[in-house]
Amino acid sequence: MYKNYDQIGWKEEEMEYFPKRKVNNNLSWKIHHIKGSFYSNKMQRTIEYESMGECLFYFFLELAGQVKSYYVQPLEIEVPFMTEDGDKKHWVHVPDVLVFGDSIKPTIFQIKEAPQESKKHTLINRACLRYAATREWDYKVIYPKALPEEVLYNIKFLNGFLKKRKSYDRWTQEINYRLKHMKEVTIHDLAYSFVTKINPLLIMPNIYYLIANGAIDIDITKKINQFSEIRLNRLDKQLLPYLNLDGDIFAG
Repeated sequence: MYKNYDQIGWKEEEMEYFPKRKVNNNLSWKIHHIKGSFYSNKMQRTIEYESMGECLFYFFLELAGQVKSYYVQPLEIEVPFMTEDGDKKHWVHVPDVLVFGDSIKPTIFQIKEAPQESKKHTLINRACLRYAATREWDYKVIYPKALPEEVLYNIKFLNGFLKKRKSYDRWTQEINYRLKHMKEVTIHDLAYSFVTKINPLLIMPNIYYLIANGAIDIDITKKINQFSEIRLNRLDKQLLPYLNLDGDIFAG
């Protein structure tokens, strides 16, 4: 069993795993990467990314309840190589993200647009695997943009509802109670069951908030809309396989 990170202070890790390189997009005129940032509710800080694939993967991490913390560009790993003259040298590689969580191994992730095979990538993967093994961690390569379109849409949509609003405290308990006693209910039907108390359109964001934060489950493989069926369950069971924390989906 791995550590329960709810019971651990993060100051030491935060100092060790601060970003080792700045996000840059100097070649954007040649390579049309997306440079940007978003505020992480989980990490309570701004997270920078230099590709849409990175952004999508961080959105997954935001939604996955078992993921307690993640650090972008957290490590410097020496990659040894031999020159044409037979000299031993090395360069420093900075992997994309390090993930910690409950009941999962700490995992170093390399985020790629598509599978890549070259001598350089082979050396990087070998060095990262060796580094991870010394700490009893995992190392994985993942391709977020290869995930189903519906899943990616849902992840981006739900990330817009992670932040808690003051009004949610008033209705959350009753939403959960009604959902427990309503069978095969849709978001629309649950929201409109409140019509005598409040405008149903004000209840819907609360429902989406509960989905995003894991209290309510939906079918992640179908595009979310007001007619999606929901139930009391945790979304993690559907998310973790896509994150490659519970298998080898889309890994290299």
